[in-house]
Formats: sequence, structure tokens, C-alpha cells
Amino acid sequence: MDFGWTPAQRAVHDRMRALGAEADAAAPDDRMRVLARGGALGLPIARDLGGEGLDLVTTALAYEGLGATLRDGGVLLAAGAHLFGVALLLARVGTPAQQRAWLPGMATGERMATVAATEAGAGSDVASVQATADRTASGYRLTGEKRYVTWADRADVYFAIARDGGEGRAGGAPARGLTALLVPRAGADGADGADTARIRPGAPLATAGLRGARLAPVSFSGCEVGPDALLGRAGAGLAVFQIAMTYERALILAFRLGAMERALGEAVRFARERAIGGQAIARHQAVAHRLARMKLRLETSRLLVYRAAWELDQGHRGQAEAALAKWHAADSALQFALDDLQLRGGAGYLEESGLPSAVDDALGGSIHSGTSDVLATIVARWLGV
Repeated sequence: MDFGWTPAQRAVHDRMRALGAEADAAAPDDRMRVLARGGALGLPIARDLGGEGLDLVTTALAYEGLGATLRDGGVLLAAGAHLFGVALLLARVGTPAQQRAWLPGMATGERMATVAATEAGAGSDVASVQATADRTASGYRLTGEKRYVTWADRADVYFAIARDGGEGRAGGAPARGLTALLVPRAGADGADGADTARIRPGAPLATAGLRGARLAPVSFSGCEVGPDALLGRAGAGLAVFQIAMTYERALILAFRLGAMERALGEAVRFARERAIGGQAIARHQAVAHRLARMKLRLETSRLLVYRAAWELDQGHRGQAEAALAKWHAADSALQFALDDLQLRGGAGYLEESGLPSAVDDALGGSIHSGTSDVLATIVARWLGV
């Protein structure tokens, strides 16, 4: 791996850093539109499909730039679910017709996408989903209740995972495998695609952090879609979902690198300026070591995130590398936020400091896109144990 950045890559990073600052200054409801206008939602999408055609390492660097200046981790999570969880999947496994129909709009943010997989009884174990995709004469009928769907009430298309019901599961036959569907709330031409009355997003949930992600349940009540909604093969949806999660896990927390870099700079300045008994607290070894450990977590997270992006750029499966990157970056970001709060003592515990909210946001990173325990299981299997 080359650990240097080209002038072109640095220019992308600086552009996204400026875009993040613009979005940070905008009203919360306008931030995704700012990101879309600035091109953040289509960076790795091919140029002939409306994107910039960047490699994934450069895309990760761009999102690090966004995270350095945009403090709204929720909206960056939603942007990542759209780009890494759906758009990159479509670029990888979608048919040319599906790519032409959806990717140009996704690259500009005109068509927002999200992942609808989690259910009440199927979170980490997606193979246990109970939603069904029954085959019909004209395509598929999707029925089921999804929860914790990012950007649920504003999405234009859902990447949904459901149990393949075959030909209507005649005679009560058990469902087979899983099927992956791209379910639009409206067609690419603006006409109704799926029956929108049968897609009902709930109100955004009152999550502890990441409010900008707008997590909410979505109900699919016998939603009819055509055969062109199928991603991959019917009954092979688990493999499709694993590809989506590999991209998402590798890149979804790239923005946290910038956030940790910003927080570390602020913490160092605080430690130098905060004096007790006439001496800056940075002179105390306990404080200096806390800052050093924060730096260690940042740099190790960087190495793992960029290694995972590089593996995917090389055409490798990258599942273990993506799991390691997301696992370590999430755990590091949470400990980072706790260290940052504790460094400031009682003042850090006040809501006005913004640090309790940072802890809540970072805590969400240890849950979405696979919990730390799930990711550890993936790595253990890769080791052969």
C-alpha cells in the first residue's frame, strides 16, 4: 500500500471538508441536500452513471474530510447507508438496466436509498427474517415489518431482504432461502412503482444519538414489484446482503476518522490551556497518556479502514477486513468519546459541551451494520475457528 496521497486525492479531501463545514452550518433538515449538491453521494459511482468514478480508498478519504467538519453523525450514517449499503451494491450486482435506472439519481441524491433488513426477530441473524417475497405472475409481493431503517421516511427506494416464498407458498409449504429486492416508493419516471399505499414508514424513533439518521420502522403490506426489482438470483439474497454489508462495514465509519481527528485536536488544545495550580494539565502524565491512547486509536482505525477499502478496490472479497475495520473503528470512536468527556471532568458531562451527545452517537456505531460480537464472529470464522 502507498501511504501517501496524490494531489488529486488531497483536493477531493479538501473539497469534502469544505462541504462538511457548509452542511454543518445548514439547518438539520437541509444537510443531506447540501451533501447531495456537493457530490458526496456519488463519489465512487462510475462517471457514465452520474458519479465521479473514484476508487474506494479515495472515497474513504473524502468521507474522512466530511467527518472532520460535519458533526451530525446521523446524517453521515444515512449518507453511508445510501451510498455504501445500496448504491455500491447495485454497481456490483445490479443488471445494466437496473444501474441505468437508479444509479444516476442515487449519485445526485435525487433518489435516496436505504437498507431494510432488520426485524423484531432478526437483527444480527438476518437469515431469520420473516418478511416474505412471494412470486406472482407479474413479479413479487413483499410482506413484512422492518425496523430501525435509516432515512426510512425519506427514502425513495429500499433494499429489502425477505424470505423467498416461491410460487405463493402453495399448501403452506415452507419458504426457501432469502431474496433481495430493490423496492421503489415511486418509479424512476415519477410514476408509482411499488404500490406506495402498501409501504408505510413510521415516525422517526427517539434514539439516544444519531438523530439525523431518522431511524424508523417500515411496513410492507403486500407490496407488488416487478421482476426488475430482483437483485441477484431469487433465493440467493443472503449472498447479496453479505456483499452490501461488506461495502458498508468497510466504509460506513470513514467519517469517524475525521471526527476523531477533530476531537483530538480540540482535546490537546484544552489540555494545554487548562491550568490547575498554575500548571497546564497536559503536563500530568495521566492526561498526556490519555491523549496518546486517543492518537493510537485514531491511527489504528485509519489503517484498518483504508486497508479494507484497498482490498475491495483490488477486487478481493474483503469480508474479514471490512469486519475488522468497522469493529475497531466503532470501539475506538466510543472509547475516544469517553476519553474526551473524562478529560474535561464535570464540564464535559454538561449537555452544552456536546460531549454526552458525542458519546451517544459513537455508541450507535457499535450497533449498526453489525454489532461488535457479530463482527468478531466473522473474523473468527476467517481464522478457521
